[in-house]
Amino acid sequence: MSIEVANESGVDVDETALVSLARHVLDRMRIHPQAELSILLVDAETMEQLHIQWMDEPGPTDVLAFPMDELRPPRGEDDEPEPGLLGDVVVCPQVAQLQAKTAGHATQDELHLLLTHG
Repeated sequence: MSIEVANESGVDVDETALVSLARHVLDRMRIHPQAELSILLVDAETMEQLHIQWMDEPGPTDVLAFPMDELRPPRGEDDEPEPGLLGDVVVCPQVAQLQAKTAGHATQDELHLLLTHG
C-alpha cells in the first residue's frame, strides 16, 4: 500500500505514526494492498482557502477528504478487494491543536482522529 505524507504546515508532526495509522485503518477496511493514499498537512491559511473553494464555508477546518476512485471493501470473506487510488486527506495541525486543547487530549491524538475520519 502506498501512503505518502507531505507536511506543508510548518508544524512538527509524527509522520511515521500517521502512515502506520492509515495503513492499519485501510487494512482493517480490507482495502487492496496496492491502493494509494496521500496525506497532506497544511497551515490554517491554506486550509481556509480549500474550505472556501470546495465547501463554500469560511474559516479553516480540521480535515478535508478528496476521494479519487470509489473503492469499497469486499463484501464477503472470500472476495478480493480492488486496487485503486484512494485520494487525498488534508489535515490542518493548527486547527487540530486547538481542538485537542478544548477536548483535553494530545494534539497527536486529535490528528489520529482526524486522519481516521478523513
